[in-house]
Amino acid sequence: MKEICYKRDRVKLFSYKRDRVKLFFTEILLSAMFLTLSGCASTPKNPDGWSLVWSDEFNGKSLDRTKWDFQLGTGSQYGLNGWGNDEIQYYTEDNISLKKGNLIIEARKENKNGLAYTSSRIRTYKDDGTILYAPLYGRIEARMLLPSGSGIWPAFWLLPATDKYGVWASSGEIDILEAKGRLTNRTYGNVHFGQPWPGNKYTGGMHKFQDEGFDEDYHVYALEWEPGSLKWFVDDDCFYETSSWWAMGLDDEEPYAYPAPFDVPFYIVLNLAVGGTFDDYRVPDAADIPAQMYVDYVRVYEKIGGYNYDVKRPVPPQDTEKFLSYDRGLGNDFIADKEFETAELTGALSNTMDKNSSNWYFLTLSDFGGSATAEREEGAFHIKIKNCGGELHSVQLIQHLGIAKGYTYQIVFDAKAASERTISVKLGGDDDNKWAVYSSQYSPKLTTEYQTFKYRFTMEDDSDPQSRLEFNIGTNPADVWIKNVKVLKVDD
Repeated sequence: MKEICYKRDRVKLFSYKRDRVKLFFTEILLSAMFLTLSGCASTPKNPDGWSLVWSDEFNGKSLDRTKWDFQLGTGSQYGLNGWGNDEIQYYTEDNISLKKGNLIIEARKENKNGLAYTSSRIRTYKDDGTILYAPLYGRIEARMLLPSGSGIWPAFWLLPATDKYGVWASSGEIDILEAKGRLTNRTYGNVHFGQPWPGNKYTGGMHKFQDEGFDEDYHVYALEWEPGSLKWFVDDDCFYETSSWWAMGLDDEEPYAYPAPFDVPFYIVLNLAVGGTFDDYRVPDAADIPAQMYVDYVRVYEKIGGYNYDVKRPVPPQDTEKFLSYDRGLGNDFIADKEFETAELTGALSNTMDKNSSNWYFLTLSDFGGSATAEREEGAFHIKIKNCGGELHSVQLIQHLGIAKGYTYQIVFDAKAASERTISVKLGGDDDNKWAVYSSQYSPKLTTEYQTFKYRFTMEDDSDPQSRLEFNIGTNPADVWIKNVKVLKVDD
């Protein structure tokens, strides 16, 4: 009898253990499904050639304030109302939450201090200058599920932890990920550099998703940053890379040594913006809001074996065919009409320009408050300011000329003013190529005596047969005299 009971109990025990095993594996399966659905990743696995040095897996109950700090409001405290992009959200601490191993930034339709939307923006840097974390080189990545919707603008990016090279954009900006919520099949990576606005330049690329949008699943957005090299990735697909950039002070004639400005530490920024310039001021439809940006993790890796610091700024190949076609028969000089005979003296409107001609165009842009007349005086063009306007380009003197890729040019001119002031000079594009900036924006300080000014640049963009040399003379009421203008090809 005891033996029968023993066997019966053994059968019960076996059945119990079998059920426990089934339950155990069921729990594992459900846990795996939960992790997949919630976006949580497994233990960090280093990409080949990289070693993890910093991360936030967002596994806590609240934001780790030893790693992140909030930026609040409209940006007006930094002199950037609308955060410099005419954004229409008010940033708060209330639009951040942590759930199931994700950081969630939520944009909402709610009034806050006169704005119709709220959201959040965090960074690894504090307003008092404390650097919470700022890498110099490395692989910087985040795994994210992005929101869709008109006027929704998620971003993952880097800003300089010091102003060693000056204010934006001379100290640089690296956008690892930007997206337009209404275009869910593409994301963007960009880099900003050059001189302080409006002498800034940018370049970048676009990643296109083949099967699903960025709002349907998590993707890893990464930047590999090394001395003299920037590479952008989505799920390890490198969609853009560049080594061409420069940084230059507003009053300088030569750029800082390469690879400036991307040779100093940069801190990390995550935010979800609404509206603004990035997608032509679109605003969310009622169904688009609230919108959530899910961040599974942010990780930073160092390159195993270190970096190669012996780098030089690349020189693009010369477009000799285009260079020869732009020859105006003026020898080594590309500027026609040294006496300004072709320039109107009353200040024309921009729609009167013929970009195919070699005429001078004197423009006064009334939309920006500019009003001026001019006189020709002993080979000089005397610009007599009536209303200086609110922008540098409120009053302009322009000539179009062909500039070829890969060639180095020197801009030379003599100038003076009725009283000490600055003007702005640059070579760039027209509206047909998005107002590209080819040269640095040179801002010489004029005195009441003529001085000779000159600076050089290498054309890194595609050749442009209709580039424009601009003398921008707005924002100051003092008259200006300009003469002996040259654009010369130089050997290096």
